[in-house]
Amino acid sequence: MERFSAIDYHQERDFSKKLNATFEFIRQNFKSLVKSILVIAGPPVLIASMIIGSFMGEFFKLIQATTLNPGDTETIQSYFTSVGFWLQLVLMMIFFGVSSVMTIATINNYIVLYGEKQTNQIEVSEVWERVRSSFMMYFTTMFFFFLMAIAMYILLIIPVVLLAAVSPGLIVIGMMLMFVVFFYLTISVSLTFIVRTYERKGFLDSIGRSFKLVQGKWWSTFGLIVVLYLIMMVISYIPMMPWYIMTVISTLHNTSSDTLQTPTPMGEMTTIIFFVLYYMIQMVLATLPNIGIAFQYFNLVELKEAKGLINKIDTLGETPASTHESEEQY
Repeated sequence: MERFSAIDYHQERDFSKKLNATFEFIRQNFKSLVKSILVIAGPPVLIASMIIGSFMGEFFKLIQATTLNPGDTETIQSYFTSVGFWLQLVLMMIFFGVSSVMTIATINNYIVLYGEKQTNQIEVSEVWERVRSSFMMYFTTMFFFFLMAIAMYILLIIPVVLLAAVSPGLIVIGMMLMFVVFFYLTISVSLTFIVRTYERKGFLDSIGRSFKLVQGKWWSTFGLIVVLYLIMMVISYIPMMPWYIMTVISTLHNTSSDTLQTPTPMGEMTTIIFFVLYYMIQMVLATLPNIGIAFQYFNLVELKEAKGLINKIDTLGETPASTHESEEQY
């Protein structure tokens, strides 16, 4: 049997080594990590994906109806003002918000547990205990980010409006600048969650810490995040391809018919199943960028502060762990 060797977080790693460490971590912990994610974050994702599957089914019915009857504004108005539409929208936001918090909390707390225990034999109950105790911290962090995004959008849109008043042609330049600033800030604060988890800092202190670590290494952080998110998106969309094909064929068939063909219950159930599958896979694949961000955090800490090297120097001469203890980590 292959001997287990725990990954040393506190190392300087170049781009390829960070990718390798990310996939090695997933390989070592795939079973226990995926189990933890499915058990802890799975229920709210399941509910949210079922709601959005039902929502999309009704939405495509509306599209088909308006395609065959372009002047029928009453159907559109009644749909968007119905209680069912707003109830589904609110429930989707709630459950997707909760599932996002639970997913990132599960992944980051698992990463910390792995570092503490130096083993991949981690129980769901251990992860759940950490997630339960840190839920409000993650929830408030995500909520504050949401408020900051709105405030930042308002602040950035003002110069765009002023440029538009000078010349309509300047709107494009203003929008591009707004996008660049927004993207720069997003990457700069990308380490906030792992900083809050690993260093137990407050929200603003964690943002400042993230800015400090990313400073001078923005492009490497950007590259790692983009590559991992692209891999995540490509893999997660593969199971949805049959649904997209069936939807396009069905829409083209209906628009070429004289009468509207309402989607069958089987068609609506198929839509729900595909969306459940998509969001479940996406939830599991969220491990890729989050683990990559964690390794970037440890890389930058080691690069700028050499904490791992200092710790090794401090522990020189101490008695190493017994062979029996290491042999248990198979």
